Amino acid sequence: MATKISSPGREKGTSSLWFVFPDVHFPVQDKVALKVAMEAHKILKPENTLILGDLLDCSIFSSHANKTIAEALGYDFKKVELDPANAMLNEVQKSTRDHTYMLEGNHEWRVERWAANNNKVGESIYDLISPKAKLSEGRKNFTYIPYTPIAGNMANFLQIVPPTKKMRSGGLVAVHGWSHCKHSSYRHLELSRSQSILHGHVHRQQSIATRDPWTNNVVKAFCPGTLSTLQPIYAHGGTPTDWVHGFSLIYVGVTSWTEYNVTIVNGRCVLPDGREIIVAR
Repeated sequence: MATKISSPGREKGTSSLWFVFPDVHFPVQDKVALKVAMEAHKILKPENTLILGDLLDCSIFSSHANKTIAEALGYDFKKVELDPANAMLNEVQKSTRDHTYMLEGNHEWRVERWAANNNKVGESIYDLISPKAKLSEGRKNFTYIPYTPIAGNMANFLQIVPPTKKMRSGGLVAVHGWSHCKHSSYRHLELSRSQSILHGHVHRQQSIATRDPWTNNVVKAFCPGTLSTLQPIYAHGGTPTDWVHGFSLIYVGVTSWTEYNVTIVNGRCVLPDGREIIVAR
């Protein structure tokens, strides 16, 4: 085992850790990559955990037509999506010291959109299939943040670090995703403007930082990648993706914070303290 670098800040209570899970997409999660992330979470025992959204795939509620026979095959939404997602959340909460947050993604939102488009029938059964209801049920120290904002307000985000004068590194917000373009972190930084931003949605591991020459403030945008399979079932002609497995760690101190995008390759990763996690395929 590599030399362990201790975190005196956490021991003294001057810093805390956020562990960030990117898009998982049950039932098309990558089982090995997810296990690596879960092992890291169990080891690190963060104060706070954030699920960036698209924990579920919700493909049966998609407005897009199926393109393959595999996509068209029926399956039990509760058994293959809700149950394993709840099992994951149970384990996550066991290793989370304070609070677990989940940003709803556009895939979970598919269920609400489907219900709204099916009039009274959809409305009457929505609570029976709602990801918010079924993933939040019976949980303490858990907050589910809807994908659609309240009219006129920016409500569908999580303020991880407030932009106070004391916090010299500036504020940090998290969203599921505002852009799906190739250079999505750059686009998120353009849209966020004054605060650093963490996002999911695109499955690509990206990071960008820039500095205001007049204030000397640095603002960043970054994406952990994904924990889903790297080759989606809907890919046309097997076109390869540039997706990357990973997760993010954010250490928040009194006056500054630092992020780490941890990459998972072939069932293994190295944590910032030097420990390596290996999961056999």
